[in-house]
Amino acid sequence: MAALKNLANFKSVKNFGKEILDTYTLVNAFNAQAVTTSEFLTFTKAKDKPDYQKFKHLLEIDSKQTEKLYELGFIALFANFECFMFEFLKELFKKYPTSFKSEKIIKFEDIKDFKDVIDIKDYFIDSFAIEKSYEIDTWKIFLSQKFGIKIFANKKDFERLKLLNFLRNLILHSGSKTNSKFRNDLKPFLKSPVPLGERFSLSREKYFGRLYVILKLLITNLEKN
Repeated sequence: MAALKNLANFKSVKNFGKEILDTYTLVNAFNAQAVTTSEFLTFTKAKDKPDYQKFKHLLEIDSKQTEKLYELGFIALFANFECFMFEFLKELFKKYPTSFKSEKIIKFEDIKDFKDVIDIKDYFIDSFAIEKSYEIDTWKIFLSQKFGIKIFANKKDFERLKLLNFLRNLILHSGSKTNSKFRNDLKPFLKSPVPLGERFSLSREKYFGRLYVILKLLITNLEKN
């Protein structure tokens, strides 16, 4: 199949752009409000009031909590991206139904409860989109081979996203402590191995911002097609 054009008009691409902007804006807005509240409390000398201690935990956000806010934002951006991976493939399959012809076999048990062919087709598309969007590498290769879509502008953008995904997995599955999988994942990218059992202590705000930029670059690259 020849490389596709007008990808910027795809509903999944537009929704993706909106979702990551909403996530980015929301997280930074919460942080800005926390800073403003702190300055207001200082200016009004509210902290000197006798009853302030009762409400302190609701009004003050320390640096550790700020890091947690950006960590949640970092995870949310990846959730936006993974949803896009799936929805983008589904939209491609629906627009170009011959693209998945003879690619997948479905058992009778999987479709026996469906009432018509349309339901079976939707199930087929959904299950195949899940399969091909489960991993970033698989998704990238499939888009290139089947649709001629170069999803990343260059190798560096792709590798940076993979590195950030390793960090996301570390946060979600290992409480931010380095483990053997993280160590092995990073071997191709680092000169020295990562020590085991150490807490990942780099700035969540920094990597939240980096992830947003990479996802924006992905959209920009698609808009050029």
